[in-house]
Formats: sequence, structure tokens, C-alpha cells
Amino acid sequence: MSTQVKYKVSDKAPNGLFIRTAPVVQNSTKIALLPMGQSVTKKSASTTKPWWEVATTLQNTPLNGFVNSDFLVPEASFVAPAEHASLAPVHLHNEQKVTRNGEARAFPLNEANQPGRDLKSTAADKVKALGKIIDWLDVENKTRYKAGSGKTFCNVYSYDYCYLANAYIPRVWWMPNALSKILSGNPQSPIYGKTVEEIRANRILNWLKEFGPSFGWRRTFDLTELQNAVNDGQVGIICAQRVDGEKPGHICPVAPETTTQKAVRSGSSVIKPLQTNAGGTNWKYIARIWWTSSQFREFGFWIHE
Repeated sequence: MSTQVKYKVSDKAPNGLFIRTAPVVQNSTKIALLPMGQSVTKKSASTTKPWWEVATTLQNTPLNGFVNSDFLVPEASFVAPAEHASLAPVHLHNEQKVTRNGEARAFPLNEANQPGRDLKSTAADKVKALGKIIDWLDVENKTRYKAGSGKTFCNVYSYDYCYLANAYIPRVWWMPNALSKILSGNPQSPIYGKTVEEIRANRILNWLKEFGPSFGWRRTFDLTELQNAVNDGQVGIICAQRVDGEKPGHICPVAPETTTQKAVRSGSSVIKPLQTNAGGTNWKYIARIWWTSSQFREFGFWIHE
């Protein structure tokens, strides 16, 4: 009888690894998604390499099936992501390259020479930095933001913009049990599907109201103040929540005005801030009012220095 050895799902599968009824990748063979760090016991090697038959326990229920062993490491070799002992910006870690022309949308970009905003720089330099971020993200052309199959990626674009600008909004956020443990002084590692989950525009609005002030966000109800703050090098976002919570909300950054791209004003008052947008249609720059539509139940404007 072969010795049973314990392994864990490695960081090569940061989104998790499916355990299957047979050693073949088909929708019909899926049993359950094992999160990164999940312990499994090797029962035997399959005749289909590199698949193994394994046993595990998921949500207190024993489970047997097949996994691709390329995504496992010996239990003693697994290193969990750094723990969070308090509420701080949380991002998923990925050893692989995450690019604007890829689809690893739960992860922050990690391309070489990507631009950023230095919080210690002058207001003029911050404005230039925000413009460079918009140019570099190239929302109208990059794969990461292209809508398709009924999906849009306003939350991904807004996350990327804020991430590069050093203003945190969540792409993933703590699941309720993990959040409760952190607040109770029990540190947690960000593991997709186990302690953190993807967060979209509907929930980002709730996050901004509940957690935004702790992460530097200040709410405003004045579009002129919002646009002026962004023109001064600060980060501004508009977020709205759908009446039908099963349908996607919307979020977009407010863009600093340029010599050719302007907000719409009535006198000195801004009535349509300049925005940079991903959604059903992607615009590098557009000035419009969308959040007052009857499809949205609530909206808000926020500023981050």
C-alpha cells in the first residue's frame, strides 16, 4: 500500500483549483473549487499525467477526486500570503505577469514601468501623473477592460486607476467570517474564495460608505468640488448601485481636465464632470450624467487626496 502524502494547492492556482470526477478538464467533471492553501492527500497517481487522485475535506465534508498535480506543493513547502492583522489595503498576489492585455482581472497590474502618482509631489505633478495613468491604461483598446459575454469591467478599470494613483478601492475584499476575525484580533491571509472575494460596483458603494473614510476617501455632494479636487491632482470617483442588485452597478474615475478635454459647466458650476470610463462602451474621456438614471437606487461622489 502506497504512503499517503499531504500537499497543498500552490500559488500557481491563486484563484483555486478544481477537483474533478475524472482527470480531464471539462465542465462536466467539476466537483468543487479548492482554494489556494487547501490541504489534500495523494491517494495515487493517475495513468493520465500529471493528474493525481486525492482526498480532502472541504467545509467539513470529505471529498475525493482528481487534480492536476502541477498545482500542488508539499504541505511543508507552502507559504501563505502575508497575514493582515488590521484593515489595510488588500490585494491578491500573483507570481505571474498581470498585464493590460491579459484577463487576470482579480489581480493588480504588475507590468514593468507602469506609471504612478507620488503623494508627496506637487499638485501640478499629480495632475500630470493622473493623465499619464489614463494614457497608459488605454481603456479604449486594452483587453482587460473590453466588455464581452454580458460582462463589463468598470470596477477593474477603476481599481487599476486608483491602484496606480495610490488611492485604495477594493478589487477583492474580506469575506464576512475573515473580516470578523481580523476585527477580533485574529490575523488572516488573503486567499481567493476562502477569506477574500471579488467585489463589484454595487458592493463598492457600500464599502465606500462603511470603510471609505478609513482609507482616505471623503464624500462630497458637489460636482464642482469633485472636479476641482481632481484638477488639483486628487483622485475622484463616482459610484452607483443598481435598483436590481443582480444587475451590475457602475463606477468610474473623474479625470483631470486638459487643454482639449473639459467638464461641462453652467457658469462656474460643473454639471457634467470629465470622466474616464469602462463599461458597455469604453471612453478615455467623456463628460456625461449617468448616475441619476432610474436604474440606479443610490449613488455618491468621493475624493481621495
